[in-house]
Amino acid sequence: MRYRSLTVCSIILALTALPVAADQTDELARLHEEAAQLRQALERLEIRIRAIERQNEDPVAPKDNGQPEASRSKAMPAAQISPLVSLKQNWSQVQPGTPEDGVQALLGKPERVLRIDGALVWYYMYPGIGRGSVFFNANGNVSSAESPSFGW
Repeated sequence: MRYRSLTVCSIILALTALPVAADQTDELARLHEEAAQLRQALERLEIRIRAIERQNEDPVAPKDNGQPEASRSKAMPAAQISPLVSLKQNWSQVQPGTPEDGVQALLGKPERVLRIDGALVWYYMYPGIGRGSVFFNANGNVSSAESPSFGW
């Protein structure tokens, strides 16, 4: 009799665990599918980034974008410093409160302009160097900025 009770209890436990296991299996399958989709999106973005990087022959050459040569570096004449150092100096001058025209004078026109949650965002891409972004508040002044890594 005791053996029969133990067997019945085991069967009942096994049957009650089936829906939980099925729910976990469904959730795991959904997560695997989502991860696969994210990997595909990442691969597409990496391909796009490589294509953009190949478009530029000199990755550190400053872009003209209508800005005068003198504004590319305020510390030293452009002939005395490398374009990469000049670019780094210009990014270091982008501080909270800088107006849009001041950012454009320092960095040139952005590669992409977006609105994220109502905030204006300018994206800059430098093949071989990295990417940077500048966020503006409602008044058109910098609220935050993330410069490229410059590898330094």
